[in-house]
Amino acid sequence: MLICTICVCQNQQNNIIPVTNSFNENINNSTITGASDPLHSNTLSLYDIWQFLNENTSISHHLEVALHNRKLALENKNEDRRYNALLSDYREKLGKVFYFNQNNYPSDTAGDLKGNVFYAQNSIIPAVNRIDGDIHPHLVPDRKTLIIFKPHETIKQNENIEVKVYNDKKEEIYSTHLLSPSQLPSIAGKKYSFTHLTPSDFNIPEASDLYINSSDMLEKVMTDKSYFNQIISENNIIQLDIGNSTSNINLNALKNHVNKKIIFKLDDNAKLNIKYKNKSISREHQQSFVMVSDASGNWYSRDDARLNQHLKQALHQHKNQIPDFFDTVFSTNADINKISNDTKLFHQIISENDAIKITTKNCHWAKDFIIPNGRQYANKKILFTSKAHYNSDVVYGDNKVSIVTNDSLLFVSDQNGIWSIAETQSNTQENSYYDIPNSFTLKINTNKELLTLSRDIDYFNKIIENNDTIHIATRNANWARHFTLENNVKFKNKKIYFSSEADYSSHVFYGDKKLTIKTNENQLFVCDENGFWRTSKDEPLINELTEEIKYIENGWSISLPKHIIKPGIELEFNYKNQKGTLSDIKVGAASELLLHTIDIGMLTPNKNQFAFQTDPELQRQYYQQIPVNRMIVSSYAPVYLKEIVFPNGQYLIERSTDEGGGHKGDMREIIGKGLISDGINLANYGVNSSSLEENRFLPTSQITLHHSRGRYKNGLQVHGWSGGAGKATLSKSVDNEFSHELGHNYHISHYFKGFHGGVHATADKPNSTWGWDADNNFFIPNFEKAQRNQTTYLKEKKEGEMAAEPFMQHSMAKDAMSGGEIYDVDYNAYTLHTPASSEAIQQYFENNAVFSKESSTGYKKWNSDTQKMEDFLLPHSLKNIFIEAKIQNGHDVTETQLIDLLNVNDHIKINSYNAHYPPNVYIPKADVTNINKVIEIDCTSQLSIALHVNDQVETIKENTKIYYISNGNTWETHSEYTYSKTPYKQGVPVVTLVGFYDTNNQLKSYIYPALEGSYGMVYDTHTINKTKPYIAVTLADGTKKKYQLDEKQTNKDLMNKFHINIERDLNPIKAELFIDDQLISSRDIALSNLSLNTMVNGIIQ
Repeated sequence: MLICTICVCQNQQNNIIPVTNSFNENINNSTITGASDPLHSNTLSLYDIWQFLNENTSISHHLEVALHNRKLALENKNEDRRYNALLSDYREKLGKVFYFNQNNYPSDTAGDLKGNVFYAQNSIIPAVNRIDGDIHPHLVPDRKTLIIFKPHETIKQNENIEVKVYNDKKEEIYSTHLLSPSQLPSIAGKKYSFTHLTPSDFNIPEASDLYINSSDMLEKVMTDKSYFNQIISENNIIQLDIGNSTSNINLNALKNHVNKKIIFKLDDNAKLNIKYKNKSISREHQQSFVMVSDASGNWYSRDDARLNQHLKQALHQHKNQIPDFFDTVFSTNADINKISNDTKLFHQIISENDAIKITTKNCHWAKDFIIPNGRQYANKKILFTSKAHYNSDVVYGDNKVSIVTNDSLLFVSDQNGIWSIAETQSNTQENSYYDIPNSFTLKINTNKELLTLSRDIDYFNKIIENNDTIHIATRNANWARHFTLENNVKFKNKKIYFSSEADYSSHVFYGDKKLTIKTNENQLFVCDENGFWRTSKDEPLINELTEEIKYIENGWSISLPKHIIKPGIELEFNYKNQKGTLSDIKVGAASELLLHTIDIGMLTPNKNQFAFQTDPELQRQYYQQIPVNRMIVSSYAPVYLKEIVFPNGQYLIERSTDEGGGHKGDMREIIGKGLISDGINLANYGVNSSSLEENRFLPTSQITLHHSRGRYKNGLQVHGWSGGAGKATLSKSVDNEFSHELGHNYHISHYFKGFHGGVHATADKPNSTWGWDADNNFFIPNFEKAQRNQTTYLKEKKEGEMAAEPFMQHSMAKDAMSGGEIYDVDYNAYTLHTPASSEAIQQYFENNAVFSKESSTGYKKWNSDTQKMEDFLLPHSLKNIFIEAKIQNGHDVTETQLIDLLNVNDHIKINSYNAHYPPNVYIPKADVTNINKVIEIDCTSQLSIALHVNDQVETIKENTKIYYISNGNTWETHSEYTYSKTPYKQGVPVVTLVGFYDTNNQLKSYIYPALEGSYGMVYDTHTINKTKPYIAVTLADGTKKKYQLDEKQTNKDLMNKFHINIERDLNPIKAELFIDDQLISSRDIALSNLSLNTMVNGIIQ
């Protein structure tokens, strides 16, 4: 049987586009692979495949849609790039671009092409540190990377600089051209998002593919984002009827949300809040509101599309304006004929000058001019004016035009160097757009006429259609309260001027807005090209978008794909005959962060406000803030614990007798942190039980994040603002609290490294960087968005304290561990770390192991010597399960003594130190009774120990630690004891059982309701010792799985914890706790049908 993947090559650009994946979810497999299928053949021609597609319209339709959407996406991307280039050019010409990094350092590159190089992954990293004491992280492998090259010589933007990437074997693995400095990423919010959508795309259609009007469906849309995303991907037009309530909607920009339309229909008392594309809007009361996604999957409102059209028009006007001055002018007969006859000279002049003027007249004239297309001629202007009686012919690209007497033609080239003839605009045209007319075609100022306009919209529309300029004047006794300006493309360029001398206010409704005109106020309304009314205050004109701060001048850049970022890579930059190379690029570990998320309510329902858990965009944003290869976020179902049992046996059903608060409360500490969060972590290592205090087994970067609240004697209390030891208690999951508490888990303290670690700096000082969002290609600066123009101190202003001066009136920001704040919540909800903190975070990741399905041990860890991730055995650091043998100084540890200990314990420790020294230690013979049991010998005493083991005597000297593990035949020696339990599956949905048990059966043991998680590690059960505690789990098919628990209880007054993962697909239905093989406690497991997502780097898996 042949299974085909169909690829299409568009425009002969060698871009092979696999289209199968674009529609395979919507095709039943039997359509392709059924026995009667014509593709079920081993000999197929291209005609056979094409005929099959024609006959199977479902498949061909999806193929057509996929290709159409790809084409639109490419067009949209090119349009966005084109208009932003125009905007950048506009700013540059006005002198409104300022540069943050103005350092002039020696070249980072070797060779004759000198320059400085910067990388960016989550933040900008200098390739070579040029500042004493400066600290930066290094590159992470397999992560998209921005390369910035600042050549020491000025290279025109229409030139080409090539970059090549070589691997550790000196083989070329990638090459491309750098983007010109005008395309260097902008600060968040400064790069405008242009789209092909127009206001007409927001008309409400007659019918929708899906109507959602029941309260249950609406509730699911609001609370289950994966469900909402799914129905958007499956339907092109959706209508949501919003009842008498407040609704919050998040519209995610996703690749499968292309060209979608959502109509929100609001009832009288409804309120709607929509968050989309780093924006938020609110609508209320009875109205219909439309959101549309474009070819890139980004969402827009009608106002967004209207502003887009306006800005495009304004940029075209700027582009088509005749320059105020020219770099060179040709007006004499000799000069004009020289550039006409010598095309090579003319082309060189064009490449070297941005604005050229050629003026012909009688006796100063030439017949032919040739203007070539080419990138070296990008963003140029040539003005031809003629007073000659003879025509001149101008060839531009593949076009030709004649310039006749009194003609004035402006030729403009785009960023690709393609020429066109501009519709010239006056330099004053834009400024006069909102000028009040000197006279009006109609003035309305009588009471009767004003009331008619107010009450009869159709009449008002006819008045507007028949008059270009209207003056509506109100005064006492000649007045109306309301006026409505309807949007209509027929009203293009119409102007209406309102003035008031009345003691009463008038309200003008236009579009979705209202403007109040009070006594002695006036306002001009102008109808734009798309039929929308606006005032000069409604939205920024192009001149208000001019000022911009860029990272560096003359910065050529390109994003390198993640797969080429590996240890040992080198870069080579080429410009004409010059070459510059950069080696010694440090690329570290393929590190990983695993975050579990759970929302906990203790004697009260959970908060249901865990935004980070459900919002892939928030997860994506946080990933963009940390130097890590992969960030996995699992979801646990919310938990409402209606009864609480503490390890001391205390039982609660109404409230805790303790006083609760953000940082206090017994349920906060014992249940939320100690039992559930630590329990989730330990279960993933296959550690089935632990004492109450055991929470320091942290071999991987695994952190459980939880929202928790509980009912205490002082009322309902929300917990938060706490992090460390593999967990974080959060009051909310955005803002600096989140970054700060995870920072503690990364082993970063408050005010880390003082001023030089906690306060961001300008580029000429240590600790300076900007953040980079690789998905959206914008920078997040290290200063505040507002221009407060204040000095920044680490803590508070004191005489002699170090301080950071503002940059262009923007106060410098602080790190998350030093009281930092986010730059702009619309673009990233988390705090930018300083380079010092980022480097420490990276060290935390690289010092830890990662879970690995490919490893024989279940784990891998970075080996800096071999520059590889290698199989790794976990170190055993659960010290409390090692039971110390009692030692009397100068007396032997006997075989009988150890046999007695080994009968009831798996791990024995013999701790020898001065005044606590056994001359001889006798280890019993290895046999089946002590298989897999461990004896640790830790000798710090000056006197050596004679160790009798395996029928031999070994000498244990001072400062020796050694482990002996029984294999049933002999005691094997190990220099370290590793936790060798290997998961049989990783990253699968799990049921996590947690609770308390008393090995002495004096306190009431308790099994908590099962926790349901989307991602975890599960372990095989082994033969258990029924004389010791164990958990038996009954599966739906009747089989049982048994998990051994530790029989040692370090404190008889406090029960041990248990924490066990069971594979969700095994359908566990009951958990039972046995002590001395007697049933002590049991609980039925009732699993929910909740859809729990796992996300990697903010992408739903």
